[in-house]
Amino acid sequence: MAETPRLKKLLKEPLVHFLGGALLVFGFFWATGSDRDPADYAIAVDATDIDRLRAGWIRNFRREPTATELDGLIDQEIREEIYYREALRLGLDRNDPVIRRRLFTKMRFLRNAEADLEPADAVLQQWLEENPEKYGGTGQFDLEQVYLGQAGEMDENRIAQLRDRLNAGQKENAGKAISLPESLQATETETVARLFGEGFARALGELPVGSWEGPVLSGFGLHLVKIANRKAGTIPVLDDVRQQVRNDWRAAETQKAEEGEYQKLRGQYDIRIAGQD
Repeated sequence: MAETPRLKKLLKEPLVHFLGGALLVFGFFWATGSDRDPADYAIAVDATDIDRLRAGWIRNFRREPTATELDGLIDQEIREEIYYREALRLGLDRNDPVIRRRLFTKMRFLRNAEADLEPADAVLQQWLEENPEKYGGTGQFDLEQVYLGQAGEMDENRIAQLRDRLNAGQKENAGKAISLPESLQATETETVARLFGEGFARALGELPVGSWEGPVLSGFGLHLVKIANRKAGTIPVLDDVRQQVRNDWRAAETQKAEEGEYQKLRGQYDIRIAGQD
C-alpha cells in the first residue's frame, strides 16, 4: 500500500502522459496496418502562405503577380511540399544504402526518362521544324497590337466590336495601356517571343496578313493583332545543328517525364488552397 502515493504521483507526470499517448497512436497504426498518418496527405495553403508568396514576388519583380503568376507560385509551393514529404516517407533523410539506391534510380529516371533513348532523325527533324527560331531559322514581322486586358475582362461581343472598329481604321482610344510596344518593325520571332511570350509568337504564324485579328493570348493577357508584313524564316539543315537539337529534345523529354511523375504524386494528396475551396 505504501507504493500507492508514489504510483499516483508517477501517473501525473507529463512524460508518462506523452509516452501513453505515443503508445496509443502506435497501437492505432499497428492495428490498422498503416504506417502513414492520413493527415500526411492533407496540404493546406492558407491566406498567410499566399501573402508570403505574393510578397516574395513583389520583392523580386517590383509589381503584383497576375492571377496566373500567383497560381504558379502556389503550385510550386505545393510541389515542394509534396516532394519534401515523399522524401521523408522514403527515408531519404537517413543514411540507408537501400534508400540511397532508390534515390539514385528514381533521380536517374526523372533526369533521363525517354531521353535515354537515341532519337531518330525523323524525331529531331520534327523538333527542328516546330522550333526553328531556336536555331537561327527565325521569321520577321511588322505588326501592331492592342491590349485588351486579362482573359475574361472583356466579353466576346465587345472584342468583336473593337476588332470591327480597328478594321474600319478607328484606332483612337482602343484597348488598355500597357508597357509594351504598340507596333514592331522587322522584328524577329525570338524578340516577339521575349516580349510577349512564345505562345503569342507562335500564334502570329497562323494569322492572315493585313487585317486586325484575335484575340491572341500573351503572357500579359489578350491582344488584337494586325500583321502588316511577315517574312518566313528558313529552317537550317539538321546536320548543321544536330547536337543542339538533340540536347533540347532530351531536355524537353526529361521535363515531361518529371511532370508526369509529379502529377501522379499530387493525385494522392488532398490539397486545399485558401479562397479556392
